Amino acid sequence: MRRPQLLGILLVALLSLITVAEAQEKAPRFTATSLSGATFTSDSVAGKPVLIQFWATWCPHCRDDQPVVDGIARDFVKDGLVVLAVNSAEPEATVKAYLAKHPRACEVVLANNTNLVKEYAPPGLPSYVMINRDGDIVAMQDGAGGLPALQNLLSRAGLGASAASSTRNVSPSPTGPKAADGASAKVIEITGGQSAATSKPVPPTVFILRNGEKLEVNHYTISGGSLHVDVQGKQRTIPLTDLDLKATTAANHERGIDLKIPTNPGEIFLGF
Repeated sequence: MRRPQLLGILLVALLSLITVAEAQEKAPRFTATSLSGATFTSDSVAGKPVLIQFWATWCPHCRDDQPVVDGIARDFVKDGLVVLAVNSAEPEATVKAYLAKHPRACEVVLANNTNLVKEYAPPGLPSYVMINRDGDIVAMQDGAGGLPALQNLLSRAGLGASAASSTRNVSPSPTGPKAADGASAKVIEITGGQSAATSKPVPPTVFILRNGEKLEVNHYTISGGSLHVDVQGKQRTIPLTDLDLKATTAANHERGIDLKIPTNPGEIFLGF
């Protein structure tokens, strides 16, 4: 299944990016067996909304969102919501050891016990897919966003009205991408625009460090005075003071990218 493509977007004061399909498409058929032994299929969840979280035990932003996702699983069970936390590709022993210390309220599924990872090919972690009661994909989210972003996903499936209670006892995490003053930032919905076949591909954004290291990335977050990037599957946090801003700006200008660096501590820039 081809995910909607987002090209060259820089967003300010966001908690996350929500991709809303221009024309809702049916979710691919799937099977998933959780560590508890429960089996879920496209047929067994028919008529129920489904929230899928792709995560890993090593992912700090996944841990930031975990209390929110688990709270949603508890609060919306009465509405028939099925929450599946699909581990990306870790061994069963690793996941079980993590859950022994950090138990989850939702169903946890290993990658080798489902076809969901293959079908959605999440570009990073965490990633989310929201499916409504009709079996349509109504929204996708790449990256952690906390309660406001997940409320937006739920609302797409008709569950947003009561979502405020889902994490009433959860404090915002200081490591997740949120507004510095703690206020809820506006989540902007962006459609795919021109098709990939007719639009010009956007080159990766380049960041040049003072030590001469050069990073080329397609996804990044700038918040709290730091650059957050995924390089070859590894999350890196780089202080903005380590960047050669002049060389970085010039290099991106040559690629036709107008790179902006936040100057207000309440701003968050996401690049996709």
